[in-house]
Amino acid sequence: MTAYDIIGDVHGTADKLEALLAALGYTEVDGAHRLEGHQAIFVGDLVDRGDGQVRVVELVRAMHEAGTAQVVMGNHEFNAVSWATPHPGRPGDFLRTHQGRRGPHNRRQHQAFLDQFGEGSALHVDTLAWFRTLPLWLDLGDLRVAHACWHPASLAVLDKWVEPGTPLSDAFLLEANTPGTEAFDAVEVVLKGPEVRLGDDLAFVDPEGTPRWATRVRWWDASATSLRDLAVVPTGARTLDGRLHPGLPDVTVHGADDVRYTDPVPVFFGHYWFTGTPRPAGRHAVCVDYSAVRDEGRPLVAYRWAGESVPTADRFVAVPAPG
Repeated sequence: MTAYDIIGDVHGTADKLEALLAALGYTEVDGAHRLEGHQAIFVGDLVDRGDGQVRVVELVRAMHEAGTAQVVMGNHEFNAVSWATPHPGRPGDFLRTHQGRRGPHNRRQHQAFLDQFGEGSALHVDTLAWFRTLPLWLDLGDLRVAHACWHPASLAVLDKWVEPGTPLSDAFLLEANTPGTEAFDAVEVVLKGPEVRLGDDLAFVDPEGTPRWATRVRWWDASATSLRDLAVVPTGARTLDGRLHPGLPDVTVHGADDVRYTDPVPVFFGHYWFTGTPRPAGRHAVCVDYSAVRDEGRPLVAYRWAGESVPTADRFVAVPAPG
């Protein structure tokens, strides 16, 4: 049986990635990191934010092409492809708009990647072509991997559009970037996570300064039913008028079961900027994103899966190790 090392959101932190692979026992042989009997799985978001993005893509792509790693698409890879794909209905613009109110925000979020790869360069174009080949999820039978959420109804929608081993088509990308389509909604859930709407009284400004009238939900928590327990408001969030956000009320959220994960198959994901000592998020759910790019002290995390149906805290490996 292959043992899988599931690695969290790297976001261009090349030094941490190389240190984590060394801690896991991988060594570079014939241009790719390898460990006999093991295969790495990256949960997406290789790029944006960090200053070692080119090195990260080179390293992970070499492993992918050598068969020593699998890679799931994250929302940042999806956004990178969408940023560079022309919009057929908006001449001069792209699927992820460069214009209007959202244009400056989209560019700020993606600027470090564009600077490091050289927008429009051969390296940039080739990297985006590789991103298009990445699967949107992995079902390996005894374990599952998705960047932000395992949601069977959304996966069924995406399954109508994507075919393993075939790059994402322009037709799918257009549909998936068009609000109101089922493909758009499915990508939002699988790559960005299901959300609950908030009124003005509960809306918040996140730590990066973006106003939010919707927030992610803890779909992995089988016991969460109230808005307070189910919804994720980031630490340091503020109200729209600048006060420290007071948190959410203890009221029932209808429809929470629509996205709740209750299957006995372990599912691994990233995306959610967890903090603290790594541990399973639920009985059969593991987040491996522990905010590695936020600062030097935050760890890049892997989970070493060896066939167990109930993940345990002792299977995590983190660099730097928790203090």
